[in-house]
Formats: sequence, structure tokens, C-alpha cells
Amino acid sequence: MSGSATEQRNGRSMTNTKSNRYDVVVVGAGPAGLVLAALLDRRGVSAALIDPNKIVCQHPRASHLDDEVMRILQTIGMDRAEPTYMRQTGFDFYAPDGRCFLKWDIRPGETEQGWQPAYQFFQPDFEAELRGRLAANEHTDLLIGWEATAITESADEVQISIKRRADGAERGLRAGYVVGCDGSRSMVRGLVMKDLLDLNGTKQSVIIDVNHLSPAKDLPRTALSIMCGPVPITHVPIVEPMSRFQFMLGPDEDPLPYEDPTTIYRLLDRFVEPDSYRIMRTDVYEWNAHLVQGWRSGRLMIAGDAAHLMPPMLGQGMCSGLRDVSNLAWKLALVVSGRAPATLLDTYESERSPHVRAMIAESARQANLVAAISRGEDQAGSETSVDRSRKPLGPGLSDHRFKASGTLAPQPRDLTGARMDDLVGYEFAVVVSADLGQSLAETLKRRFARMSLPMVVVEDPRTTAWLSSYGVDAAILRPDRYVYAATKGPEELAAAAQALEAALASEVFV
Repeated sequence: MSGSATEQRNGRSMTNTKSNRYDVVVVGAGPAGLVLAALLDRRGVSAALIDPNKIVCQHPRASHLDDEVMRILQTIGMDRAEPTYMRQTGFDFYAPDGRCFLKWDIRPGETEQGWQPAYQFFQPDFEAELRGRLAANEHTDLLIGWEATAITESADEVQISIKRRADGAERGLRAGYVVGCDGSRSMVRGLVMKDLLDLNGTKQSVIIDVNHLSPAKDLPRTALSIMCGPVPITHVPIVEPMSRFQFMLGPDEDPLPYEDPTTIYRLLDRFVEPDSYRIMRTDVYEWNAHLVQGWRSGRLMIAGDAAHLMPPMLGQGMCSGLRDVSNLAWKLALVVSGRAPATLLDTYESERSPHVRAMIAESARQANLVAAISRGEDQAGSETSVDRSRKPLGPGLSDHRFKASGTLAPQPRDLTGARMDDLVGYEFAVVVSADLGQSLAETLKRRFARMSLPMVVVEDPRTTAWLSSYGVDAAILRPDRYVYAATKGPEELAAAAQALEAALASEVFV
């Protein structure tokens, strides 16, 4: 994109290119950066998205989505691609003798989040669609083919120097905030990180992505499998006709032999005929279980792989990055609009870090379990199940005087059957039972309207059962779909609304 003073996009004038001033600059156009920019657009926040790669990477890295992340994609209108995703049906661990010692069957059907439990998807198409959506929107400038070369923070803004790879042209941007979604080698992370916590899950694997030219007869088409042995092997269906093989190497094993194509064919020989597939990618990749301490310094923040890394055992690396930006975008929107103090941004790490740490620890545990079983070590007494429970957020914008605070809410349907997120958008919302909705005073409804709290009256059995499980009949939900407070009766609901209003005006969050 050129740096001219005025440019037209789909007939609309781009106001930001003249001043080069944005509310937020996002560094990195991987999934986390793209979704962050899309969420900011939903809240009317001006943003620039910087990435040096003019086209998306043509091989997949991430390949898994869960129902919560599908709900985030619904928020930005990406749910139309859902029919093209493969619905994952299971997760099987096999011992060296071929015995299946851990089996997780994924039941098909809509979950409380409103989507299927687990999907596999093709990342290049996912990123391409998001880039196209952002190129056509009103609030985001795509600076694709540019890279950030320097970032300097002052009291009132951040200055970002960028360079275009094609010709070396240089340009300066100014922003209220900068978010680094620039991956494991993040430039922005170096400016904010206080420490790096290693949760002991480092492994290296040969990754081979293939496009099957003819059907692979003996490979599971919709279930992930891990085969322990001298070389632990993971097979991951992506979307037909593609799949991924991962061969875990020893800690001191030399990766150089795996640069030889004949070695790759030999590795795959037991699964597929050498003339039945096209190799899309071969890499030796090191997996780490790292958690950055320090996600924010003043006007600079990090998200996604810049903030945390985990082994791929649970398929939660990208999912965790999208949870990061879903947590962060609405907070940035409130701060840049002056509706909340900048200290609200401190709740980003305090809420997300404990949540993602649990996933990193479980992913590392699974990776170490596979390695230990493959080495023939006795795992008697070890927990061999997979912990996929949904963890609550850490402390932040929540009020634990009320029930369910900090937990993920289901996606209700209203009396017409419409999904809540389609009705309220990326905003706070109040969910009330049908009985309570009929009895609420007009004064309280006006208060909700003044606070931009749309009210959804629910009668679907799943949400009704969820409210009943906490002994409540209403809940105030945050834009990221986590519960601020669940309440019983109109008086307690009014008190929670008042507490939220006061909290967003406060400099102190708990």
C-alpha cells in the first residue's frame, strides 16, 4: 500500500493515510493479528496491520479450532467458512505394542458454545479470507509487504518506523497503542517482556504436510492419532485431501538427515505409497512450552505466540492466541474511546496468563508422556487422560461477590432461536430467563440501554439449565463471552450492573 495522502478503497476515503495516526497498530498478520484487527473494526477502532509477507504462507501451521474459537470467528463474520472445515471425531494414543491406551471420542453435535466441538481447517485459506475482509473494511489499513524496524514510546503515543521490502521505502506511523502479534521471534516482545517461564515441554519434530493424490486407505480421516515407539509419530488429518505427519526426534538427534527427500519418503513409507502424495512442507521444528511474563509495558502489548508457546498435543496454540485478542480488543476499544481508564489493559495479562498457563502445562505433560512411553518407561500411576476442561480467567474485570464470575458462558438462543452473538455483536450483554425478563422494571431496562447493555431473553433448555446450575436467573456477559456476574432476582442484577459501571470508571481492578 502506498503512502499517498489520500487513497480510495471501494469508493471510501481512507482518512488514516494522511496523518499516519491510528488508535492501534498491530504488528504481524498471522491469525492472532488478523482476528485482532477484525475485532477492533467491529468496535470502530482505527488500526493499521503491518506484515512483511505480501501473500499468506502457502502451507498450514495451525490446523485446529474448537467451539469457543469458532464463536470468536462468528463474531467477525467468519462462520460462513465453517462448512468447509473438517469436523474432528477423536484423539487416540497408541502404545509401542499397538495397544490404544487413551481414546477421546468427540461427540458430534452443537455444544453450549453453539458450534461443533472441534474442527480441522486449512490455515492459508483462513488467512486469505481474513486479509480480504480487512482490505474491504472501513477502519483498518493493511500495510502488507512492510515490516516494523523501530518502535519508540512517548507519554502520549507510540512512533513506529516501517520499511517496504520491495523497494526499501520508509514511512513513520503514530499510534495510541501497539500490539505485537509477530510470533515466537517477536520484535515487540523484546520491548515488554520481564521474564520467560519454561514449563519443560521442549521437543523437536520433523513435520511433513502432504496432499494425497489418491485416498490413503489405512489412515484415519477425521481422528488424530499418536503412535508411541522408538520414533513417536503423530498423524493429523487437516482437510481432505491434506494431512500432517509429525515424527518426534530425540533431544540430541541431528536434524540434518531429515533435509534429504529420500529420508522423508522412507519415514512415510509405512503409511502411504511414495507416488500417492505431494509433499507440501518438510521442516524440523522445535516445540517449546514457554510463557512470557510481562505482556504489557505502557502502550505496548503482545499476544499469541509472542506471549506463549506450547507443544501441539492439544491443538491449542492458535486457539489460545485468538482467546488473547478476544480478551484484549474490547478493552482497547473502551480505552481509546475514553470510556475506561488505561489501567483496564492491566487485566489482559492477569486474566489470560493463568488461563493459558494451564493449557501450556497440559500440552507439555502430554508431550512428555508420549516421549516417556516411547522410551519404555513405566508410567504406572501417571494420569493418562487428557484435561480439556475450560478454565476460568485469572483476576481482572470480574466481581466475585457474584456467581460464575470469570467463567465462559454458553451462547444462548433467544425466543426465536437466534444465536445471541449474532444479536448483540462484540458487546456486553445481559442474559435473563423468560420469567425474569417479563418482570424487570422499565427503570432497569433503561439503565441497561444507557450502559449499552442489550438484553437477551432466553428460553432454550441448555442456557436455562446453565443458569439453574448456579441458582441464578440472569448473567452479565462481557464481549469476550466470559461472565462478569451471574445473579438472582432484579435487585441483585441491578447491583451487578451498578458494580460494572463503577468498575469501568475505576483505576483499580481486582
